[in-house]
Amino acid sequence: MIEIVILYILNKYDATIYRLSKIMDELFFAFLKSSQGTIIPALKRLEKLGCVEYIEKMSDGGLLKKNYSITQTGKKHLNDLLLSFNSSNPYHILKEAKIAIFCSNVLSEKEKAQFRENLLNILELYKIKLQNGLKNEYITLDETQKNAVKITINETDEIIKLL
Repeated sequence: MIEIVILYILNKYDATIYRLSKIMDELFFAFLKSSQGTIIPALKRLEKLGCVEYIEKMSDGGLLKKNYSITQTGKKHLNDLLLSFNSSNPYHILKEAKIAIFCSNVLSEKEKAQFRENLLNILELYKIKLQNGLKNEYITLDETQKNAVKITINETDEIIKLL
């Protein structure tokens, strides 16, 4: 997911690692907290793929800094990541879906329709899994646990309505 966020930001702004972190914190404040421990490895992966490039400049303080930008390959990769969105971890699915929706404005109208269809399928399957878990006679849940699952079902429904 961090690659989508980085490419989304670089699609709008050229940025140093520090600026990327600040923009992430400001723009994606509701969904994630940036850290250089995730940004730097992701930038290296994206650089190897030819998705980002950088220009080294000397700062006023005499430090060498890298100013990153997205390449055409990176723009295509961003679209591909959004169009093939899939979250295999139930713990992260709703958060990642929200981030993907947030970044989907870079897609064409045709791509947005494909993105929505894919995401709707993923969320509907997730909702069915949650509902089946509540009905499973072999799982004993107390009322608090059932309510926590119901809240997750409701949140999934809200995201589905958004699409």
